[in-house]
Amino acid sequence: MTLVDRVTHLLMWLIPWTWYLLRIVLRLTFVTVNNLYVIPAHFVWLLCLQPVHMVRPALFWRLEGVMFKWLLAQVGWWGYSGGYKMYECGEDISHTYNDETIVIVNHQSTADVATLMAALQHKGPVVRRMMWIMDYVFLYSNFGWCAWAHGDFFLQQGQEYRDIMLKLLKDHLHTKYLSRNHQWIILFPEGGFLRKRRERSQKYARKNNLPVLQHVVLPRVGALKTILDTVGPAVGHTNGALTNGDVHANGQHVKWIVDITVAYEYGRPLDVQTLISGWRPPCPTTLHYRHFPISEVPRDEDGLTKWLYDRFEEKEQLLAHFYSTGRFPTGTTRPGTETTDEAAEIIFNPWWMLSIHLFYLCSTALQWYTLSTILQ
Repeated sequence: MTLVDRVTHLLMWLIPWTWYLLRIVLRLTFVTVNNLYVIPAHFVWLLCLQPVHMVRPALFWRLEGVMFKWLLAQVGWWGYSGGYKMYECGEDISHTYNDETIVIVNHQSTADVATLMAALQHKGPVVRRMMWIMDYVFLYSNFGWCAWAHGDFFLQQGQEYRDIMLKLLKDHLHTKYLSRNHQWIILFPEGGFLRKRRERSQKYARKNNLPVLQHVVLPRVGALKTILDTVGPAVGHTNGALTNGDVHANGQHVKWIVDITVAYEYGRPLDVQTLISGWRPPCPTTLHYRHFPISEVPRDEDGLTKWLYDRFEEKEQLLAHFYSTGRFPTGTTRPGTETTDEAAEIIFNPWWMLSIHLFYLCSTALQWYTLSTILQ
């Protein structure tokens, strides 16, 4: 091999790797800068809007919800811009967008949250009026600060914290969910990532003669039971009053449960580091939707536990079919429900995203100029 051939061979190897590493560095730099001009500007606007909060709280939370949606759109854009496309299929859930709804989702990795942030952007008022229930560790992230201000709930894991967390969740629903006119509640009933809980779940299932699941784990019913008992439809009367009558004074109660199953190509979950850096080759993520009227959901603990186990056993079958065929099963068991059998791509409008970035860039410049003027 001549010297020219060796140099040519080296360049052919070096150029793709150089571009690969440079692309990762550029994406990491963009996300870092993105956080620096978005998060502070968001909180400054919330501070400036406090007079509105005191005079017209409903308007304040509407404005806060719009900006919260814009924040989540930027997180969703990180993965989308890296080529990690998203698709959706299953039942039509558009009639639930404006109703109080509990969303149950299987949990495989940190990318699940970012995927939902992106996938729900185009579903009416859902994103600006939803409340997340997420692990307490997220509170210490930059997004966690915004989520805390929005009224999301942070759950401390561990059996020793179970009772106090459920009590805090009940109080949170009364003080934050209702007063801020939130509607959708995002819940991961498995209580953690699949890879961390699968072995323990399978051991528990064998011991208690329950389904042994591979693609999901047996869900925990505590948070769902607390939500239904607090903001679900009334189930009885005590001395002539509804058991959760405060919730129903204006007809506000949970009306639907939406079941979202997230599937990654070949069963290899992405993670938020991948969505940010783009180090893995582009691959699709598919979401499958189902929905259930709250009237079909049992309210006693045993009945609710069995109902939730059944849903996750169905998720197991859905994912097994997806991983073996590359697509979810078609059709639905609910008569009269429209379905999207061929997964449709979720599209982000780049001009819409550009306008969001321009808003926060201009906000940052305006806020810095105002602050420097005041200090001078």
